[in-house]
Amino acid sequence: MAVNKVTDVVLQGYSRGSVPDVPEALRLFVAQELQELENTIRSVVDGSIQVLDNPPDNPKKGMVRYAISPWDPLGNGTQGLMVYNGSAWVQV
Repeated sequence: MAVNKVTDVVLQGYSRGSVPDVPEALRLFVAQELQELENTIRSVVDGSIQVLDNPPDNPKKGMVRYAISPWDPLGNGTQGLMVYNGSAWVQV
């Protein structure tokens, strides 16, 4: 099964692009670089362990979260380290 950036946690790297020689293209270049930086930072946030008292809005397979009350991902009062397997949270 292939990894899907939409449904799976995938850390994205960043490599600086080549600065254009044409001054008119500089504005588009900066906008694209900022978008790439935003995407990279978002992927690192999604891939990091976070303490949460509410479930993430859009969980992705591979997300690891430390669940605390009132969030009860297993429905049995269990708190602690959880991983999202693509369809449900499971305790680690």
